[in-house]
Amino acid sequence: MASHKRTLRRLTAGAMTAALLMSCAGVSALAAEKDTFTLGIYSTTDMHGKCYDLNPIDGKEVKNSYLKVATAMKEERAAMDGTILIDNGDIIQGSSIISYNMNMEGGVDNPMAICLRYIGYDAFVPGNHEFNFDMETQQIFYDMLADTSDKYPGTPVDALCANYINIETQEPNLKPYKTMTFDVGGQEFKVGILGFENVNVPNWDLPTHYEGSDFVHKDNTERTYAYEWVNYWQKALREDEGCDFVIVASHSGEDSGLVGAGDGDAVETGKTDFSPENQVRHLVENTTGIDMVIAGHNHKVGVTEMKNADGQTVPCVNGGTSTLTKTTVTIAADGSFTIGQSENLDLTTYENDAGLKELMQPYYDRTLPFITEQIGTLSGDWDDETDLFHVQSDTMNLVHEAQLWATGADLSLASPVANKDFCIGQLLNGAESAPISLKDCYSFYKYDNNLIYMIEMTGKQIKDWLEDCTKDYTVEADGTITGGGFGTDQLYGMDYDIYMGNPEGSRVVNLTYQGKPVTDDQTFKVALNSYRLSANAAGDEFGWYATTGITMGTDAVLWDGSVSEEFGSIGGSVTLVIAEYIKAMTAEGKDITPPKAKSHWTLNAGTAPAADTVTRQAFVEKLFEAQGLDPVPEFAKAPFSDVTSTAVDWAASEGIVSGDGAGKFNPNAPITREQAAVMLMNAATVLEKGPTGMWAVQITYADADSIASWATDGAMWNIIQKYIPVGEDNLFNPQGTITAAEAAAMIAALMA
Repeated sequence: MASHKRTLRRLTAGAMTAALLMSCAGVSALAAEKDTFTLGIYSTTDMHGKCYDLNPIDGKEVKNSYLKVATAMKEERAAMDGTILIDNGDIIQGSSIISYNMNMEGGVDNPMAICLRYIGYDAFVPGNHEFNFDMETQQIFYDMLADTSDKYPGTPVDALCANYINIETQEPNLKPYKTMTFDVGGQEFKVGILGFENVNVPNWDLPTHYEGSDFVHKDNTERTYAYEWVNYWQKALREDEGCDFVIVASHSGEDSGLVGAGDGDAVETGKTDFSPENQVRHLVENTTGIDMVIAGHNHKVGVTEMKNADGQTVPCVNGGTSTLTKTTVTIAADGSFTIGQSENLDLTTYENDAGLKELMQPYYDRTLPFITEQIGTLSGDWDDETDLFHVQSDTMNLVHEAQLWATGADLSLASPVANKDFCIGQLLNGAESAPISLKDCYSFYKYDNNLIYMIEMTGKQIKDWLEDCTKDYTVEADGTITGGGFGTDQLYGMDYDIYMGNPEGSRVVNLTYQGKPVTDDQTFKVALNSYRLSANAAGDEFGWYATTGITMGTDAVLWDGSVSEEFGSIGGSVTLVIAEYIKAMTAEGKDITPPKAKSHWTLNAGTAPAADTVTRQAFVEKLFEAQGLDPVPEFAKAPFSDVTSTAVDWAASEGIVSGDGAGKFNPNAPITREQAAVMLMNAATVLEKGPTGMWAVQITYADADSIASWATDGAMWNIIQKYIPVGEDNLFNPQGTITAAEAAAMIAALMA
């Protein structure tokens, strides 16, 4: 609860007329004859295109859309002497309806602008997702908000942003703030509303989307809101404008430790230091003169009270994608005001506004057939892997294949952005085949604002970036690996293994391309999404720029899907490119089946084996080479999802190997001594040198009890043949590894 004393100004006739006009436009209500005036301040944030009551992708009800906000605000305006309604950004991205409008209709007649106008918002502060689109498309949206004709329903909405700064002039590109005046007992009470965009937009969006601009003034080297307020806007609002009450609406989270991760979700990152991305607390604690803050971006629902530099309480509200915040301010005729309770109104308790639904119906009707039309047929034995950050999967392999198809690149980089616990195999639901549509593509690549690009990278840059990605993982006490996020890429087209037990900087090992080790100076064409190219020295949230030095403005960029002949019409969206890939396969008469993986990777909790330790695949290849087959016949494809090798095909067809029982061969895992014993016995049988009939010998090794049951025959055969030698201690060491020299000696003994 906060009470403040201000000197109210007597309204002049002109000011009274202006206030009346504002009331007619839905901006305020007058209470000239009352001793007190109750002002309701409301906000939404991160609504991400929720303009209709049904989600075209899954047909489920959207229970917290702008249709609910419209109903809630009609009730609230009737109960208050005056109201202020602010949207805090991230509105023109996030639903299939707005995606269709932005990507297929160029944002013309933008449904989100109509929502804001119809509901009667007083101000709109852009979020970072407003910058997902080119400047021309953004301008269409802002022009619609500002339109004063009768072309669009509702009333104009002021777009506010004090820190979207033209680099050359050092002036804001949008209106930095607005003031609203209310009559309290015949005197003027002035409210200032200042907008701040997230300063980290350069981390996520292309420079061409904010060309010639930055998100702080050039002297603000620490990129803080506090600096912007103290040096540029505090005097303007408090002294020049004479505001009695100041609201700062900032598209930024309360604290550095929370980041947005979906509708109504906020994920704790563990960070405690200052973060430019989420700096509302830093703003409040280091300033004075701000009465209230509206936060957003991190998708956190709630109200937080913070102390400013003078120890005064400042309420901070956050609608968190799903609620309407409400704060009441009671203003007395003597100039004092009291900030009452802040709360989050549950939008699910309101009915949908029929008038707004009618306006949005045509947008839904155009979107639905576009995303539900069958674009291909799914069939084949898809895996059921949903742990996409930690295990190679058919789902991510399809994403990579689409990126390679679109770009013609050698390699593909991508981070899993599927819906939680989703994999493509679920679409079959046990059937042999199933239709696939664009809405299904959204299920395994939900961010259609990611655009497809191709760049050139060196072997060193690739390895360094993969090393940096390993920092997102954590090895838990029980050996499981957790972690991974939007900055955690997987590489397709090269084989590699990650060993988290190794020191940072040396976790990525066995990096090979087409069977040969990758060198630092090799160059490769790499397909990836636009977010990797938006980083620069000023903003580098994921570490891409620090690791590679590649930005949108460098010569390393070879191809831009958003302006390409092939994909410019769909904006270069990765989600829509995947759909185009499926359409192309369908046009060739092909079903969409699990891709035959072009490469393999593993994530391991322990340390990498010694450099000369032989892997399972290498051992089988040495066995195969020893056969001296000339010419090499064709063998049936081995039933393993994680390896492509003629030697493994041979070994599987001859019964020498059988995999792990779960459809994988684990080619890059070190071969153990007991595994080698079984393979050597099976190979001996193929060579007609193996055991026949009923046979058995006693296993006399000192550690016989530690030999796996499936390996006992191999161990017994080794007792007889001594392919794998033991020392004077008579320990077989069944789980031990072998060197290349030892493998060569074993196979030589077999072939002798």
